[in-house]
Amino acid sequence: MGRAGELFPGTSACMEFIEREGNGRQMNATVHVRAFARLRELFGDRLEMPVSEPVTVRSVATRLAGVNPAAAGELLDEEGNLRRSVIVMVNRERITGIRREDHPVRPGDEVAFYPPVAGG
Repeated sequence: MGRAGELFPGTSACMEFIEREGNGRQMNATVHVRAFARLRELFGDRLEMPVSEPVTVRSVATRLAGVNPAAAGELLDEEGNLRRSVIVMVNRERITGIRREDHPVRPGDEVAFYPPVAGG
C-alpha cells in the first residue's frame, strides 16, 4: 500500500480509522488516495487516509502534502490551495471548476491526483 505508514507518524501501518458506533460495532472509515507520475514519486502510490466524516478534495490534498512537506509545492500553491495544473479525480470522475477543492469526499471514495500532462 505505498508509504501509508508515513502519512501520519505514530499510527498503525494499515492507516485505518476505527469509529465505534453506538452498538459497539467497528467501522473502517478511510479514503483511498492515489498519486501518479511525478506525484507518485514524491508522495507514494497508494495511501489509505483515515477520516471520521465526509471531507473535501482540499483537505485530502493538504493531508497528502503532509507526507512530504519538502515537495508540497508540487501539489499546493503558496496559499495552500491545490495547484490549478493538478488533475483531480474522485471515483474515476474528473473534478473541474473553480470550486473543485470543495468537492465532497466520503469514506470509501478514491481520490487520484495527476500532475499536469503535455504531449505532442
